Amino acid sequence: MSLPPVAYADYEVWGGTLGEDAFDASLRAAVSAVHAVIGANEPADADDEDAYARAVCAAADVDAAYGASGGIGEGLASVTLGKFSAALGSAASGASAYDVDMARAVRRELVGSSLLYQGIA
Repeated sequence: MSLPPVAYADYEVWGGTLGEDAFDASLRAAVSAVHAVIGANEPADADDEDAYARAVCAAADVDAAYGASGGIGEGLASVTLGKFSAALGSAASGASAYDVDMARAVRRELVGSSLLYQGIA
């Protein structure tokens, strides 16, 4: 079974609040974020397909909240301009806030599915 495509209609059923253009702008980053979490796993049944679609929808919401950036520029830790310096907070793991929020949203939707399994089959 392969990964199902996720469309705006799926997002509406999920309960998303983005417009279609905003969803489309975040879809590629959302799918990539879900793939980063599930690795080579594929849905084993319809429940897994549903979990995958929900995870993509949740990831699209996160990406849209960060300006459909795909996380680019979110890993910036500090900036210095002349004598002015500013440091931004980051997670203990060094991951950006975008990455942390994205992983949390994706995993929350995948809990209970076989898509999170990373062991040996």
